[in-house]
Amino acid sequence: MKLRLLTLTLLLVPQLSVAAETAAEPNLLYAALKMVAALAVIIGLLLLLYAASRKGFGVLPKARDGSIKVLETKPLGGKKFLCLVSVRGEEMLLGLSNERIECLSKLTPAKDFSAALQEQLEEGQA
Repeated sequence: MKLRLLTLTLLLVPQLSVAAETAAEPNLLYAALKMVAALAVIIGLLLLLYAASRKGFGVLPKARDGSIKVLETKPLGGKKFLCLVSVRGEEMLLGLSNERIECLSKLTPAKDFSAALQEQLEEGQA
C-alpha cells in the first residue's frame, strides 16, 4: 500500500509541476496594461500636485507683489555683492557682505527715454 501511494505520488508530481507552469505563464498584454495604468495614475497625481501648487494650495509659495523689490544684483568677488533695491518707489544701492549690509547711495528713479528727451528739448528751446 505504501508502495502504491509512493508510486502514485511520483507519477503525479510531474503532472502538478506542468500544470503549475502553464497556469503561471505570464500574459504580456495583461502585464503591459497593468504597467500603463500604474504610469497613468502616477502622472495624474503629479499633474494634480502641480495644479494645486500653481493655485496656492501646495507646498510651494506663490510669488507676492510686495513693496520691496530686488532690481539687480552684481557679484564683486567672494561673498560681496552690489544690489539695487526699490522700496516704495525709492531706489537704493546696497553693499552686501558676510558681515553687514550697507546703504551706499539713494538714487532717484530713472526716467524713461521719452520723458528725458522731452525735458532736454524744452531746455534747448528756452
